[in-house]
Order: sequence, then structure tokens, then C-alpha cells
Amino acid sequence: MSPKRIVLRFGTDISVKPIVYRLVKDYDLVVNIVKADVNPQKEGTMILEVIGDQSEAGLNYLRNLGVSVQALNQEIIRNEEKCVMCGACTG
Repeated sequence: MSPKRIVLRFGTDISVKPIVYRLVKDYDLVVNIVKADVNPQKEGTMILEVIGDQSEAGLNYLRNLGVSVQALNQEIIRNEEKCVMCGACTG
């Protein structure tokens, strides 16, 4: 089973909740956090790889909480000539 790559965006009310823990514990998912960022206003973005039979149920749980869930459908390609390793292309 190949991982689903997803981008999560969430507000201040979600940033204090253990949403990744819930995916693992309640939906038996394997979660790889590729990148995570929470700004000073406590708004966040995460890029995850999710594997498991209940992945859609887990993603629906996040949607019901108010988390924006988007598929990351294409590979991120870095332009080695211009890259300064800022992390923006994965955020």
C-alpha cells in the first residue's frame, strides 16, 4: 500500500489538539510528518504521508474538525541552481 501525501491547513483552535495522535490511535494509521509549521498566531500547515486501511475515515475526521485537507498529487521538484534550501517549496 503506497502512502497518501496530503497537505493540512488549520487554525488556532486545531493547533492545540493532538490530531496526529488521533490518526494513529483511533484509525490505526502510519503517519510520516514530512514538514510542519505553526506560525506565531498558532495557524499551521503540515505535509503528511498517511498509510492505512482507514485513511479516508481519518481524513474525514480531520475535515469534520475544520482542517483543510488537500492531496499532494505531484512530486516536489527542486531547482538545484536556484535553491537556497529555505523550505518554502515543501510548505
